[in-house]
Amino acid sequence: MSDHRRTRSVRAVNLQLLGLLLISAAVLMQCSTADPEPTSIPIQPTPTPTPTPTSTPGPTATPFATPTAVPSPTVAPPPENLERGGVLNFAVPEGPPHMDPHLTVSSGLLSWGAGQAYSRLFKFEVDADSQNTTVVCDLCSSWRQSDPLTFSIQIRTDVQWHNFPPLNGRPLTAQDVVFSLKRQASANYPNAALLSNIAEFTALGDHEVVIRLKSPDSETLEKLADSHSRIVAPEAVEVNGDLRRGPTVGTGPWMVSEAAGDVTRLIVNPDYYNDDLPYLDGLDIQVIPSVATRAAGMRTKVIDLAQVNFDDVASARERFEEIDWIGIENPAAGVEIMMNTTRSPMDKQAVRTAMMFTWDAGDAIPMIPGGGEMFERGNSLYGVSLGLPIINSDWLLSSSYYPPRFNKTSLANSSLVSAELKSTDNIIIKVGEYGQQYIDQANAMAEGLASVGIRAEVERISTRKFGDEVWIGGDYDIAVGSPPPISSTTGYLFSVHHSDGPWNTTVYSDPELDRLIEAQAQEYDSAKRGQLLLEIQHRILTGSHRFITSTRTTYWMFWDYVNEFNPFTPRGDTDFLTRVWMSSRES
Repeated sequence: MSDHRRTRSVRAVNLQLLGLLLISAAVLMQCSTADPEPTSIPIQPTPTPTPTPTSTPGPTATPFATPTAVPSPTVAPPPENLERGGVLNFAVPEGPPHMDPHLTVSSGLLSWGAGQAYSRLFKFEVDADSQNTTVVCDLCSSWRQSDPLTFSIQIRTDVQWHNFPPLNGRPLTAQDVVFSLKRQASANYPNAALLSNIAEFTALGDHEVVIRLKSPDSETLEKLADSHSRIVAPEAVEVNGDLRRGPTVGTGPWMVSEAAGDVTRLIVNPDYYNDDLPYLDGLDIQVIPSVATRAAGMRTKVIDLAQVNFDDVASARERFEEIDWIGIENPAAGVEIMMNTTRSPMDKQAVRTAMMFTWDAGDAIPMIPGGGEMFERGNSLYGVSLGLPIINSDWLLSSSYYPPRFNKTSLANSSLVSAELKSTDNIIIKVGEYGQQYIDQANAMAEGLASVGIRAEVERISTRKFGDEVWIGGDYDIAVGSPPPISSTTGYLFSVHHSDGPWNTTVYSDPELDRLIEAQAQEYDSAKRGQLLLEIQHRILTGSHRFITSTRTTYWMFWDYVNEFNPFTPRGDTDFLTRVWMSSRES
């Protein structure tokens, strides 16, 4: 294919991607609030554009590397002091809009609701200490990749649908899997973008599925393990034409005993293929939008654990030593700063670097004496990150790279002298009304710039206007707001940091960065892809144009009789709930 034709192909793909991303933005802005509750996963998946290598010399992606080992779930022995049984009562802020996993992006259904009754072809296994994530089999027993575009997946022979009508416990087949994935990939379905690079799904007999790609894609297994990629049965869909009103009949570890807008009750699946899991008898999930009410329910032991704010944790710890807590940092969410590199004086890299020197970045990590644990991701220092949704901590830029770039006014002045910055009109900092933290950040930035003679004015705008003017229109000098809701590493890099990216509104362009983004998208070797991603992050940070100054942390508190509650949720995976158990407690 000629270079001219390759360029046209990439641009066509990017135009398709833009259309899907605009739909994503519309969904997000319709759901926005003035002070949104933190959620564990981004709300909308995005497609992976077809990568096209450029002619820029340098290291390239491995065209194809046969996996040296097929990862399987780690068979960890049950804890020695395990007490099986009991129903865990917990509260979350968001409920499901309906019961169809293919017709919503809601984590209230897919991660924390009745969506847990469904399995996926693959799932994520997370190391609680390192937070490194591995894709392992769920409904599959093994898989192999015969060429860069073909995956052959063997389906387990010991999986049955829940023993409810209309499935009544019949065995799972490869035809079920193909039906479900084709349904998810249907045009205009909200989760179709995840599977947009798959050209063909084929069932060979009852226990083999062959997937053929349009182009090499290093995230293929991740997408099949995503919480949105639930496997549903054709008979269940036929009952009402879709699954909005059920029936919810899956093959997962939990079965639905009750599902409504404000409560989901799940019971253990007695026929689950893993006889050891789950440890509990059931989950009682209550939707309580008010964080104060969730915290009150915890203090009175009406519920066993809840998603809350840090202040609620601190207050509860003052009264109850038996309450533990955990904070999970999300480096892809928080307070994002963007500088438009086509606007003066941000068109000079030295000026952008100097601006960063004037700003404090990140919040001091809060600690509570005697309280639980705070888990930190490897790419942040007090909450600073580049916003990439990377699931493997080994692929994240070390926190040591961030401190030298912030809070150094003396270096800011010398950088501005070298840049020969002249007096300018007011710079406008547009800040979205996402919460007080965003407003405070913008005001502090204006003060920092004033300290080195740069005049800046803060303009507060609604979240809807922020989406229109900033995310889509790129009409800003400096912007402060929430980052785009993209859960895929490759999708984020192509849409936000590639020169042709539809959300690259900073208009930063670097041919070598483009080449690296394209290379990692088709690199199947995990170690080599990790090195490419580290190089990418170095170049983004050097560009001094887009970063997160304070990442979002989700806080949970729970009574000390709740064990093994480790809410790391790569792409919305909540399989860890099957290993939660409760020890004896007083009523």
